Amino acid sequence: MKFYLPNFEDLVDPEYDFINDRPSPNRRDRFAHDWYPHQFFDEPIFDGVLMSKTVVKSRVETRIREAGGVHAFMWLDPGVPVMGDCGAFSYRNEDKPPYEVDEILDYYQSLGFNYGVSIDHLIFHKMSTAERERRLGITLENAQAFITGYQARGCTFIPVGIAQGWDAASRRRAIERLLEIGYRHLALGGMARGSNKEILETLEAIKPILPPDVTLHIFGVARLELIPDFIRLGVTSADSAAPLRRAFLGSNSDNYWTRDGQRYAAIRVPEVKKGGRKKRGVDSTDEVLQRNGVTLENLKQMEQEAMRLLRAYDVGQAGLEETLAAVLTYDRLHGDTRDLADAYRRTLQDRPWKRCDCPICREIGIEVIIFRGNNRNRRRGFHNVKVFYEQFREAVCKHSRE
Repeated sequence: MKFYLPNFEDLVDPEYDFINDRPSPNRRDRFAHDWYPHQFFDEPIFDGVLMSKTVVKSRVETRIREAGGVHAFMWLDPGVPVMGDCGAFSYRNEDKPPYEVDEILDYYQSLGFNYGVSIDHLIFHKMSTAERERRLGITLENAQAFITGYQARGCTFIPVGIAQGWDAASRRRAIERLLEIGYRHLALGGMARGSNKEILETLEAIKPILPPDVTLHIFGVARLELIPDFIRLGVTSADSAAPLRRAFLGSNSDNYWTRDGQRYAAIRVPEVKKGGRKKRGVDSTDEVLQRNGVTLENLKQMEQEAMRLLRAYDVGQAGLEETLAAVLTYDRLHGDTRDLADAYRRTLQDRPWKRCDCPICREIGIEVIIFRGNNRNRRRGFHNVKVFYEQFREAVCKHSRE
């Protein structure tokens, strides 16, 4: 079983100056200069990459073509498969998908994808029966046109037929039709927010009709606890953005992951930056100044003192309580009303970054645990991906032997 990492243009500046919070002076073109997650590690952190059409805007598509394909564009080993899909969640509220079959076939073929997924349309439980059936029909009609066009054009990527549905029976019906059309590579969509129970009910319904030589990818649900059932029920690959995205979009308790299954809060020290807007419950600099009556100079001093103490604590030159007090005082100025004292204290006491031997934690130390800008937050996500992949591979190896 393989793990695919979704690509959301998660690039960071490899020469970022953390002390002065400045990008590299050499950074003029982010696509030429910045690094993707895999470029930080000597060993693999995924088995493949998933790239959705909705992420690839026109200027990015031009750059991919100029680079010679998706592998060269992402500095990715040609042996690592890249799967393309249409990103159905982004057009879930539209009457029909915004793409034509011929357009997507050309896109997959000319950009060098290894796998290309047929055009689907999401189905939700709240929809009427008629609307559910209509969307299921759109997905299956596109699958038929996709394989027909694929054969007529002589495409060389591997076509993947995607099934949508609203329950186990409708998804099984979609899989049956895809097999009739002639697909040997299948995918299940629309289940990223589904419960484990719903996912397993669907897989149990599908398993009896899956030929042994057919592959099955499940979108958005590479969940460690489900790996034994995935292997038993014929899932051959899955993807998940959670390890990376939780670094900066998760709750205040699961931003930094460890190999032993522990998760920690990242410590928020918002940047003092004039203008801007409120982000994830944290007020902008202008809002802080207006509400609290502090000067910009005072705010910058408090910000830098929090950063100074965190770095000093990292090397044993500051105490936990004074560091925690400075961080919390500054954090509260930014309108964060949550009680983060215990979560932050646990992070500082346990110092999980000190126990990690990944290149990111070794290189930037405590900076990886500070919630502050893309260059820290995404690096923390890259660390999480490495941790997750090690856990994923261990679980797959264990249950494949059983």
